[in-house]
This record gives sequence, C-alpha cells and structure tokens, in this order.
Amino acid sequence: RKLTPALAAKPGGMFEEPLPKNKAGQPQEHTPYEIHRSNEYFQREYLVAVQEIKILQQQLRACFRKNGVNHLEDCKELREQLWEKMHQPNYGAPGAPRSSSKYM
Repeated sequence: RKLTPALAAKPGGMFEEPLPKNKAGQPQEHTPYEIHRSNEYFQREYLVAVQEIKILQQQLRACFRKNGVNHLEDCKELREQLWEKMHQPNYGAPGAPRSSSKYM
C-alpha cells in the first residue's frame, strides 16, 4: 500500500509530518523498512502505556487496602491520575487511536 501525502500529513496518521519532496517536487514514498519501524515504534509505545496502566492499578489497589475507610481521601491523586491516563486515546501513547472497529 502506498502512502499518499494526505495520509502522511493527517494528524494521527502513520507519520506526523508531511512526506519529504524529491528532486522532481513529488512526495517521496517511505520504504517498507521505514514503515515497519514506524509500526513497531507505535506498538512498543502502546505496550509501555498499557504496562503503566497496570502498575497504576496495582498501586491504587494497594493504597485502597492500606488506607481502608480513608481511601477516598488518601488515594485521590492516584485515582485521578489513573482516570486521566485511561481516558486518553491509546492510554496516552502516540499514534492513531486503536479501536475495536478496526478489527471487525
């Protein structure tokens, strides 16, 4: 599949900046290797974001157990941090948002 300049310049697309121009003034196409590396980068960043969510959940669970009835006050910052992170596209990782409609 060839990348068009519109896809490359589209925010949230595979590449954030427009494709560079060659000597003839036409947009250069990215090599399969560059596309593969870009995809790997986005996958790696997404997996890191997922692991951060899991760590925050574990910390929040431990905070709830430790503080008992006072968990609403004592764990508020951690709870809000987890809420913000979970409600960002891709849990805050760069790249196009992942959704279940892509896989249907």
